[in-house]
Amino acid sequence: MNKRPPKNGEIVHDINTLLVDGNALFKVGFFGARNEYNHHGQHIGGLYQFITVVRKLLNENLYHRVFVFWDGLFSGKMRYDIYQPYKSGRGKDYINGTQPQDESENTQKGLVWDYLEDLCIRQLRHEYVESDDFIGYYCLNREANEKITICTNDRDMCQLISDGVRIYFCDLKNYVDLNNYSSYFSHHQANSALIKIIIGDNSDTIKGIKGVKEPTLLTFFPEMKERQVSLIEIISKAKVLQEERINTKQKPLKALNNIIHGITDGVQGDRFYEINTALVNLKSPMITQDAIEQLNILKEGNLNFKDRGIKNVLIKMKKHGLDKTIGTERYAEYLLPFKKLIEREIKQTDKKLQHD
Repeated sequence: MNKRPPKNGEIVHDINTLLVDGNALFKVGFFGARNEYNHHGQHIGGLYQFITVVRKLLNENLYHRVFVFWDGLFSGKMRYDIYQPYKSGRGKDYINGTQPQDESENTQKGLVWDYLEDLCIRQLRHEYVESDDFIGYYCLNREANEKITICTNDRDMCQLISDGVRIYFCDLKNYVDLNNYSSYFSHHQANSALIKIIIGDNSDTIKGIKGVKEPTLLTFFPEMKERQVSLIEIISKAKVLQEERINTKQKPLKALNNIIHGITDGVQGDRFYEINTALVNLKSPMITQDAIEQLNILKEGNLNFKDRGIKNVLIKMKKHGLDKTIGTERYAEYLLPFKKLIEREIKQTDKKLQHD
């Protein structure tokens, strides 16, 4: 399903939605602020930074809804079944569903979940679906009047940028969209997935074409900086360039030969391009039917506001020392952006109930 067009006579107002890559944002604070924020000797950097970044985004823009997507115990297994080295560098165990984590990391993730529930932020975790795929599916099926901001550090999501989708990169501390993409990346935005397919991704242990990195690719195919190109076009041009070298008595280049034949140090074999396309392409997300159903319920359902709210969060903040970390000058207004989000959610729920 693509963006739903408005019905005849329907008044359309823009909907602004924030999609948060939960694991990516959590890592920013947990590993980046490990020694900065502590309470009674307990590290609280992951919790504090997560809430603070979401607060910053809510403070900078009006969002009608916020979704946080998390990786589950077996998330990534569908890619592992295609390519077994997938994320092996992170110690992911797709058989037992465990991943090396210290007690503090598990504890803080649980606290973040609890805080967000009280703040009426919609969350979803599925055993087998990665947060990237939830975000990809959501973007592909957004409403016609919906504008999306993705919060992540994952460059894979560049392929999702469009007229109505932008990304806030936590490490860049800035928003990247179609207008300023070239200020941050050397290639045309439409080629972001193709480049990853060819060069691979070290962070996910996805092997690329042997001897080819992005600078090499852009040297041979400078059109990738200016416009969208296809894999077929790349391979065809590589053959032409190689033939030109042979005809002018120059030594054939291994990099071009590897591109033409899909040669890699990885285990993909002669299915290199097929496998890497499946692994990388978020416009064909790996998502199960029951995960889609859960996402639709999360999107369309009304939140239960009973036993939730700012008061619960204030109690938790004092318990976990966030009040001291925030400081007395900021504490009084710290949760104001969340309060406004909750008010919008309540208002929207009331409208739906009246309509029903």
